[in-house]
Amino acid sequence: MARPADFIDNDPFTGLRLLSDDAYLSLGSMEAVEWTPAPPEALTWRDYLPGFALSAALAALAIAVNGWMPDSLPVGASVLALVGAILLRNALPFPVPVFSRGCRWIVSNLIPVAIVSLGAGLNLAILATDGLRFLGYIVAAVAVSSALALSLGRLLGVKKLAALLIGAGTGICGSSAILAVAPVVDAEEDDILLSVGAINLVGLLAMFACIGLGAIFPIPAIDFGILTGATIHAVPTVAAAAFDHSPEAGQTATLVKLGRVAMLVPFVFVVSALWRRKYDSGRKATSKGILKFVPWFVWGFAATALIGSLGLIPQLVFADGPLSSTESTLSGAALLSSGGKLLLTVAMAAIGLQVGLKSMLRTGARAVLLSVVVWIAVTGLIGVLLRFV
Repeated sequence: MARPADFIDNDPFTGLRLLSDDAYLSLGSMEAVEWTPAPPEALTWRDYLPGFALSAALAALAIAVNGWMPDSLPVGASVLALVGAILLRNALPFPVPVFSRGCRWIVSNLIPVAIVSLGAGLNLAILATDGLRFLGYIVAAVAVSSALALSLGRLLGVKKLAALLIGAGTGICGSSAILAVAPVVDAEEDDILLSVGAINLVGLLAMFACIGLGAIFPIPAIDFGILTGATIHAVPTVAAAAFDHSPEAGQTATLVKLGRVAMLVPFVFVVSALWRRKYDSGRKATSKGILKFVPWFVWGFAATALIGSLGLIPQLVFADGPLSSTESTLSGAALLSSGGKLLLTVAMAAIGLQVGLKSMLRTGARAVLLSVVVWIAVTGLIGVLLRFV
């Protein structure tokens, strides 16, 4: 059996103590980040500045390069920032501790703000026509990934608990789901670390694969948003991939993805009930504790989208000049949405600066294979449903 949660080791990709309060506060925004130990002394703003500056510089460069690129190349600024940062981090000698503090702060704090801001561009009227359809895709992704991971895990020689965690991470929300399910089933530390490593690596690959699918096939914006939102593991990589396609795809994908995150609550309840029934572990999932598994920015995104859909976000009015009587207006909702995309680009650069490919590639081959097969199956299922349903 696993040791008590207070003694579970640090996640080597996020730097957070697994199952700790700090880990829960960062749910949904911390995938694919390599761990570097925090210094024991108190930090000042100067310690964060190098990470802030380099992330902002890479984001600015990505935006500039994206402006020069032809429209035929479907790669947006956020993905360019991520790729450039990963190359810089892994191809050159890189003083990781110097930049990691600022980068980790950006990932934990800017991504939630970016997601909430992106909600301003979504019209929730789409739920009246497509809400049940979105829910169907979400439920299908969660159910198939969990069942398939458990069944294939036995064939591939992956331990049952690790397979369950991989299925939860694939179907719901990456590392967030793994951290939520692990204490319910008394998962061993090795199972947690193995599944987190596999999900982080495959989640990154899934983002690039979906971008490639969008470039090769003429997928409508709403359908591409569903595909990315229902299959890519982490919130920021979902947004990055989908907004590369179109604003409509990005808004749809973010909505579907956050719907998957919310599915974590009933999923943990079901797993807990089944686990207690079979193994009589005595653990109980209560609404008081389980609600912390849903990140605050899920509710913030919903609130911003609702306010924007009701037309309650004010417009900004500017006078053309002191001697001119004409005025120009700027949509507050559009400004918030654009600001969210900018913050997302900076955050993707910060994520890329923390992706240590050597560490990620040390993940167990069988766990990675299982994660890849499950992701391909779920993506194929969603693609078929989009085509014929």
